[in-house]
Amino acid sequence: MTETLSFQDPLTGARGWLSYDIGDARLAAGGCRMAPGLSAADLDALARRMTLKQQVLGLNVGGAKCGLDHDPRAADAEQVLNRFICFLAKELRTRFSMGCDMGTDWNQLQRLAAGHGVPSVKYAIKNAQGLTDDEFFARMSLLKNQVGLLTLSRRRAGHILAHAAIGAARAVGRTGPLTVALQGFGTLGRAAAHAFLDEGVRLVAVADEHGAIASSKGLDLARLLQSEPGTPVPPLAPALALPSRESLFDVDADVLVLAAGSDAIDAERVARLRCPAVAVGANYGLSDTVEQALHRHDVLVVPDFIGGIGGSASMEVLFGPEQTPTAEQVLSRSAHLIRQLVDELLHSARARGLAPREVAMELAARTKVDPEAPAYGHCPYLTLSDIRA
Repeated sequence: MTETLSFQDPLTGARGWLSYDIGDARLAAGGCRMAPGLSAADLDALARRMTLKQQVLGLNVGGAKCGLDHDPRAADAEQVLNRFICFLAKELRTRFSMGCDMGTDWNQLQRLAAGHGVPSVKYAIKNAQGLTDDEFFARMSLLKNQVGLLTLSRRRAGHILAHAAIGAARAVGRTGPLTVALQGFGTLGRAAAHAFLDEGVRLVAVADEHGAIASSKGLDLARLLQSEPGTPVPPLAPALALPSRESLFDVDADVLVLAAGSDAIDAERVARLRCPAVAVGANYGLSDTVEQALHRHDVLVVPDFIGGIGGSASMEVLFGPEQTPTAEQVLSRSAHLIRQLVDELLHSARARGLAPREVAMELAARTKVDPEAPAYGHCPYLTLSDIRA
């Protein structure tokens, strides 16, 4: 059941929407996007994708997505976003747990929400989980903690994508040290790269909108991560630059990680891809046609609503346990959760000759929302014994 709330900015005429795909859940979660040409239909589809992420994890949470049809680089972008946040204020207090998405920033959203009397863009979790203000803010404060080079807030989604990719490489029989090619070096890609560094995975290629660099011996990942966010990739290692950003897809690696934009691979390139596994972190990172073609070519694909499940999974790890975890525990338990999920998904798909997406849809369908139960604490891949360990 989709419910859409509409907004029109009184000064610029910019349109915005909040789309709920909530069903019987008391809480819905999803990001805030700002992009020219964004439509209500786009947000409806993204809200449905968010519902799948919650359902795969067995959560009592529905999907949602909000956004503005406006250029985030425009001079008045923050003013328009501020008025949109004012429009959303009641929803943010009661049933909408919001995160950042394309064109928005977590700290910016938090600051603007506070200006309208909303203590946090995720404040709706407090009531849905039955927490006091002190309990809620103690857990939320962990997102500001530095873990390595990044805060937990910036690490969590990419960390989970990276461990989904590692699980995919193991599922296709790759043993020993792994190699990865990474498309995207923004917030999601950098966070995934941080996890690869921690796990000893060799990054052999990385690309962004400006181009790509590669080395079969492995790139200096620690040095790349020290660069200023937003720095174009090719100047980070000019001697290793590839002819184009699409040249990334011609590199040999155990797994290809898609962490930026939609429709990353075209149909003509499928037969030439030199990676036996693909982990998709960006929404609609592959078209349905290309994903099906990869399956026919025996390339194992972790679909976008699994690889991109990090925001939802980290909230389960943060708010599900009775005791407040540490920031390090949020990352370690998130890695455990996604590896359990990916192992079940991919081994079942291989055993039954199905595409992983088909099995993932089955996993999502088994979740039945209990509107009387707390939002978090129900994930079958994160048992009480896992938390105690």
